[in-house]
Amino acid sequence: MHGRTNLRLSSTESFGFLKRILAEHYDLGELVSTIRNELGYINVSYDIEMLKHDRRKQYLLRLYRTGTHENKIRFEHALMEELLLRGFHLSPKVLTTRYGTTHAKVVEQVTDESPASIVAIFDYLPGEDKYTWDAPLWTSEELTNGARVLALYHNTIYGWKGTSDWSEPRIIDRVPVIEKQWKSYVQTARDSVFDRYFLKQSNYLSGILQKSMFLPTREVYDTLPHLAIHGDFHPGNLKFLDGDVVGLFDFDWAKLDARCFDVGLAITYFCATWAPSSDGNVLLDRVKSFLVSYQKTARDLGVLGPLSNLELQNLPQMILMSNIYVLDWTIAEFYATNPDADEYLRYLKHGVRLMNWLEHNWSTLTSIALRYL
Repeated sequence: MHGRTNLRLSSTESFGFLKRILAEHYDLGELVSTIRNELGYINVSYDIEMLKHDRRKQYLLRLYRTGTHENKIRFEHALMEELLLRGFHLSPKVLTTRYGTTHAKVVEQVTDESPASIVAIFDYLPGEDKYTWDAPLWTSEELTNGARVLALYHNTIYGWKGTSDWSEPRIIDRVPVIEKQWKSYVQTARDSVFDRYFLKQSNYLSGILQKSMFLPTREVYDTLPHLAIHGDFHPGNLKFLDGDVVGLFDFDWAKLDARCFDVGLAITYFCATWAPSSDGNVLLDRVKSFLVSYQKTARDLGVLGPLSNLELQNLPQMILMSNIYVLDWTIAEFYATNPDADEYLRYLKHGVRLMNWLEHNWSTLTSIALRYL
């Protein structure tokens, strides 16, 4: 997920710019080649090849969007380092700079729109980028393996308390704020296809937000297991090899929140179809397969264990809140960056249709979730 950056450099400009960054902040050798990673969203990413001691090696270089809080980046990198310490080897290693940090500040002006940024470099993960967040056409094998990796991630990171200098609101705490923000967007709407559809749906969406504020209660939410959720676990953030998941990346939306919210978000991504004839429908057979694989893996690992009865009772609500979460990104990103209206209209319509499907299939989804204790 998450919107494409506006930063654009020519191949010559990017090579020279990245070469200067690498020489100043890293000791990785000579830059041989750069390829813009077009799958990147929000941040700018490059696949780079370095030559050192007659050995070539690939890395991923990321320029974080201007305005990203440095403590947020520290949280992300600390999480990734903790995963490696705990034996989770599907995520990339963050490389350190010449002065021992996991990121460096770039003060050179890149474009008028992006005068400064923060750079980080990661080991290059093996495997194939097969999917995007808005076209999750998984095979059944990839679906169950994805659920297995999510359970492995949760059981690995459970107990890590995060960093003392960064925290973000949980989704239960965000919903009242989201409602106010959406009302403000109604007041500033322009005359595009996105704006017109958003205005038409605004009362419906506001009603959904008001309902969601009361289920579950904050008291119930507080009792759910919390951990450093991935926050963006979808097919586009996984790498595959022969049906197996061999890489998990993009932890820049990670935060401390309820485990079952991360599961609900994954189900929203993995199991809701984008096909024109059924856009927004949740494929219940996929939900079942996902939960079977997740629960079995979590039970076998035995650290955090499988989703509890309380978590499963609230899973449909987590899926609803996940859809709100993605809709909020869609709407906020549109009004912050003025991207292509037709592209973002597709995202918005998908979220509204998914909301409709959830309303009409709530009891069915609830009964399915409770089968998988």
